[in-house]
Amino acid sequence: MSDFIYSKNKIEQSKLTKEIRAIYHQDSPPVEEFHGEWGSLAVSHNLYNGFQPYETDDHICVVIGGPILCFQENYFLNKQLGNEGTQAIYTRWIEGTIQWDEDLSGPFVILIINKKTSDAFSVTDIMSFIPVYKHQTATNLMLSTHVDMLAYASDTQNEIDVVSEVDFILNGVVTYPYTTYSSIRQIQPATEHVMSKASFVLQSKRYWVPEEKYNYKTINEASNALRISLQNYVNSITKHADNVAQFISGGEDSRVLSALLAKENMQEAFVFLDKMNREGKVAKKTADVYGAKFNMLIRNKLHYLNILPPCTDLIGSGSEYKHAHTFGFHKECKLDQYSAVFGGLFSDALLKGARIKKTRGSTRFSFLPQIKRRDYSAASPLRNNVFTSKVLLELTIRRKSHLNYVQSFRNESAEEWFELWPSSMNMNIPNLHANRRLFRSYEPFMSKDVVKISACVPQKWKLNRKLFHKTAKPLLKPTKWLPHSDGRLPYFSWYTNSFIQLGIKFYRKIGVKTGLTKGNQGPWGEWNNVISSPDWKLSISNYSEGIRKFEEALLIYDPKTLMEELNKNQRINLMQILYKSKKQLDREKDKIR
Repeated sequence: MSDFIYSKNKIEQSKLTKEIRAIYHQDSPPVEEFHGEWGSLAVSHNLYNGFQPYETDDHICVVIGGPILCFQENYFLNKQLGNEGTQAIYTRWIEGTIQWDEDLSGPFVILIINKKTSDAFSVTDIMSFIPVYKHQTATNLMLSTHVDMLAYASDTQNEIDVVSEVDFILNGVVTYPYTTYSSIRQIQPATEHVMSKASFVLQSKRYWVPEEKYNYKTINEASNALRISLQNYVNSITKHADNVAQFISGGEDSRVLSALLAKENMQEAFVFLDKMNREGKVAKKTADVYGAKFNMLIRNKLHYLNILPPCTDLIGSGSEYKHAHTFGFHKECKLDQYSAVFGGLFSDALLKGARIKKTRGSTRFSFLPQIKRRDYSAASPLRNNVFTSKVLLELTIRRKSHLNYVQSFRNESAEEWFELWPSSMNMNIPNLHANRRLFRSYEPFMSKDVVKISACVPQKWKLNRKLFHKTAKPLLKPTKWLPHSDGRLPYFSWYTNSFIQLGIKFYRKIGVKTGLTKGNQGPWGEWNNVISSPDWKLSISNYSEGIRKFEEALLIYDPKTLMEELNKNQRINLMQILYKSKKQLDREKDKIR
C-alpha cells in the first residue's frame, strides 16, 4: 500500500497527504508527513511487515515494497508495524557495503534524506517493478511512486502529453521515460539517484544493466540455477511467515508455486472466475494434489467495468487497470491478513519468451513450434485513421529512441527487452501495482536471480518453454497426468504436447459447435459481453466530456464513433482515459467553486 511524495521545497502541511489518499476510493491508508529545511515528504503506511520509515538524527529512510533481504534472515516478516527491515538496509547503506542488485530481491524503492545536508538519495530496483517519477524545474525537484499523485502535488495535472495518451490507447503502455503528463518523466531502473542541496538536477548512476551476455554453457545448468533460486526466494519468506496463500489456476505457473511452497505453508489457494468452468476444475484438482484449501469466488459479469474508476486511480495513468484482477476480491478474501500472498506474474515474460514476436502460425496454433520473427520492429511507422499524423510520427520517434536505448546493451534480443526494460513497458505490470497496495504480494518470478538468469540466456532457450520446462519438470511431477486448462500436460515437453494439443483443439471445437461446451472456460472475464452491454454505452456517455483533454490528437471527436474505429483492447484503454480526463475536469470545476 505504500507510496511517497518527496519535494526539495517545503510543501504546506497535509497537501501531500491529501494527494496520496486521493488514489483510494475507500480504506485510504494512514500517511506520515516529514518537513524540514531539506523539504517535505509524505509516506503512506507500508503493508509489508518490517518496512515502516526509519528516522535517526541525521536521516529519514523509506522503503517502498517488501524486498527480501539477502544479507540476513527476514525474521521481521511476521511482525506488525516494525521497521527492522528498513533499519537493516539503512545500516548497510551507512556502512557503505550494500550491493543493490545482490542484497535486495524483488520490487522495491529506497529513499534516504539527509536532514542536515538536505541531500537526498533514491534507488530503483533492477527492473523498476515499482516505478518512480520525477517533476523537475529550475526551482524544485519532486519524486513520487505514483504519477497522478505527483501531477496533482506539483499542480501540473493539466499539462497532458497527448502523444502518451495515444500511445496508451494503441499499445497499453506509455513509452519510457515519458508519462501522460508533459512535465513528468519516469526515472531510470537499476539506478542510484542523488539529489544534492545545491542542485535541482537528478544525478544518476546505474548499478546494474541487463547486458546480453550468456553466462550458462548449457540449458540444464541454467534451469538448475533457476529452480534453486526460486526455491530459495520462497523459503526466505515462508520460514518467517505464519500464514500464506497463493493464487491458483488451471495453468502451470501456479503448480510450480504450489510445489515450491511447503505443505505446512500451503493453507489457502484462491481463484476468481465467471463460474466454475474448465479452468476452475483443473485449479481445484491442483489444489487437492498439493494440499491447499481451494477457494473460488465468482465475478459479476460487469466486474471489470465496475472496477474501472477505483483501479484506474489506484494504479495511475498510463497503466492498464484491467490487470488488477484481485481488486474487490481482496477484501472478501481478507488477503491483507496473510503474511504473504504468492503469484506467478512475469513467468511468461521472463522465462517463456512471451515478449518475443513469433511467426503468425506458431502464435495462432499452439501445437506448432515457436519461431521468432526476423522482420518485426517495435519502432515501425505507425498508421491509424483516428489520430493525427503529427502525433503518430512523434510516437514512432519515441519508440525508436527507446529501442535504440535497449539495443545499446542488447542486440539480438532488443525487441524482446523493448517490452521488458523497464517493466513499465510490459502491459501486465499493473497487476503488481494494484496488489502491492492491497496486500503483501510476493512474486517469485520477479526475484533478482530470475531476472538475471532471464537476461543472460539465449532466446532460443525460452522459446517452446524449453528453459521453463526443464526448470519446472521436477516440481510438476505430482500433477504429471493432470492437464493444463489449455489441454497440455505441462510435465512433458513441447514436442510431446504438440500431438496432444492438436487432438484437444479439434475435440474442443466440436464441443463448441455441438453445444456441449458453453460459456467462458478461461480465467478472465468476457470482454465482448462487457463492451456490448448497455452499461458500457452508458459509461461512454458519462465520461465523454473527458475527450476534451486530448482532442488535439484526434481526427474523430465523438467518443462513440472513435470507439468503433478501435479494437477491443484499445476501446478499453480509451474508456480508461476518458474516465481519468473527466475526473480531472470535475476536480477543476470543484476548485473553481
